[in-house]
Amino acid sequence: MRHLARCSLLAASALVLAVPAGAQYGRVPSRQGAGLEIPRVAPSVAALAVRYGGDLQLSQAQLDSIQAVRQRQDSANAPWLRTLDSLRNGPRPVNPLDVSQEQRELMAARRATLTAALDAMRATNAEARTQVMAVLTPDQQRKAAELETHAQELARVQSQRRANDSYRGQRRGGMNERPVPLPED
Repeated sequence: MRHLARCSLLAASALVLAVPAGAQYGRVPSRQGAGLEIPRVAPSVAALAVRYGGDLQLSQAQLDSIQAVRQRQDSANAPWLRTLDSLRNGPRPVNPLDVSQEQRELMAARRATLTAALDAMRATNAEARTQVMAVLTPDQQRKAAELETHAQELARVQSQRRANDSYRGQRRGGMNERPVPLPED
């Protein structure tokens, strides 16, 4: 009887101490080099002003001027956006706690490329923002700034959600992946 009690106690403690497979690897902050999360880029003020021109009550002259700024901005940002897309689809280590020196160097190079792309886009977008705001009236500037703040917050939330989904295995075929429906005959 004692042996049975001892075995059941041992089995119960093993169940309690067991770690689920998904929790074996703790989330490693990116500053330690484990992962490279590519942020979602929020629409610029120029893009928002063109999209919501009716709400901002833009005149045709304002709209034409803003569209010209947006075209220059889009042309300048296009190569950087392609760079971000290529980084987003790049390889990721299976176990971020166990990476080789070669993988560390690759992640450092990718991180440097990401920083360069974001810095270049930030400079281009700041210049375009200044040009767009110069075209708008004070009331339109206030509304455009509200649209910009909302778009940036939405992009931040979507980036965080995508990072969390990726971490949980939804993009890599983990346990949280939704089943693919079978075609009907």
